[in-house]
Amino acid sequence: MSDKPLTDFQLGNRCLVQKDYVKAVELFLRAAQTRPEERATAYVQVAECFLRSNTLAQPTTVAPGITLISAGDRRSAEYYYRLALQADPDHTSALAGLARVLPDQADERLFLLERAASLSPSYMILLDLGGFHRTHRKDFPLAYDMYRRAQEQNPRDETAYRRLNDICRRLGRADEAEVWSARWTQVKTTKRRVDGSGP
Repeated sequence: MSDKPLTDFQLGNRCLVQKDYVKAVELFLRAAQTRPEERATAYVQVAECFLRSNTLAQPTTVAPGITLISAGDRRSAEYYYRLALQADPDHTSALAGLARVLPDQADERLFLLERAASLSPSYMILLDLGGFHRTHRKDFPLAYDMYRRAQEQNPRDETAYRRLNDICRRLGRADEAEVWSARWTQVKTTKRRVDGSGP
């Protein structure tokens, strides 16, 4: 019995993992042309290739303890995310991806995040949406709601707890801020016991 040959999309994913971005783009674009049902996802993968490419010849320190090793081609990524949305306006990865490459304060970014959250309110989308409301709109009650939903969805990740603590302090709810800190401390202790890294 012969193995079924890999599709261009599958081969593109393999090249993406191997960091052969040029070949991956070629394969994904061919998949987009030959398999309309995969077009949006193929374009999203092309965008991902552009975001991961452009490895810098000399790593650059951008902040204490943070070194930039690749710049990413955000303009090309934006172009392919938009193509993906032309093929499928409800493609959540394309919505979230395009939001990620747009300027932080762009109104379109808010629209994209809200659309993605209405279709698939994933943890990362909710965090990004909360961040937009917290940073750019100063709408702390709405940011709180997004972070609360994120925490409910992924109660074992620290980020939502820290952001809930911050929002509560901004809202003058210091007691609730301490509650979120205490809850995270409890979760962290439980995580250590479960994975064997604790006492």
